[in-house]
Amino acid sequence: MMMYRTVKNAIVTLLDDNAFGHYRVIGRQRQSRASDEIKDSDRTVQVYYSDGSFPKNAGRMIGTKSHDLTIDIDLAASASAQGDLSILDSDLATPIQKAAAIAAIKEASENADEKIDELIDYVYNILMDARNAGLGLDNGEISSRWIDRIQKDTLLERGDLIVKTANMKYTCRVQETVGGSIGFEPSTVIFDSETPVDGASSTGITVENDNL
Repeated sequence: MMMYRTVKNAIVTLLDDNAFGHYRVIGRQRQSRASDEIKDSDRTVQVYYSDGSFPKNAGRMIGTKSHDLTIDIDLAASASAQGDLSILDSDLATPIQKAAAIAAIKEASENADEKIDELIDYVYNILMDARNAGLGLDNGEISSRWIDRIQKDTLLERGDLIVKTANMKYTCRVQETVGGSIGFEPSTVIFDSETPVDGASSTGITVENDNL
């Protein structure tokens, strides 16, 4: 398995092991949690490999290759808007009712923004903690680890839910070992000179492959 996959899995494990109920890691939800462990289940984290480069000046034609990789970490938090938001689309609603609905959205937006800020705080401090520099992997397997960018996205409305998202870019360098592809064993070719083709006498070829 290539190292970039190992790094991604290590980050997922690290964030899941340190969640302590503050967020959920997509793909790693445990089957059973105590009620006090899901108090912030409206906050999620998703980890995936998004980009990689193999600089020639840091690698060799034969042997391991340096791989500068980027792992994207998507964060999301949501808050419920209190009240009937459908009033905003109603021609029968009074200005006072619409003002109340707008206020409810703004309040939920503020809550979602606070939650995403807390989530950024949690995740950043876990990943950049000096004790987690190696992600629990063997010494020297990763180097130059860094979070060089955090971006908060625009607000999303999903019914009565207000969702705020953000993204972190975790970068590091690893060494990829190129083992090559073994592939299939060569087929055994048997020549049968007596096999006719279209009624004519010619050489036929029978192919056998023990792997099929």
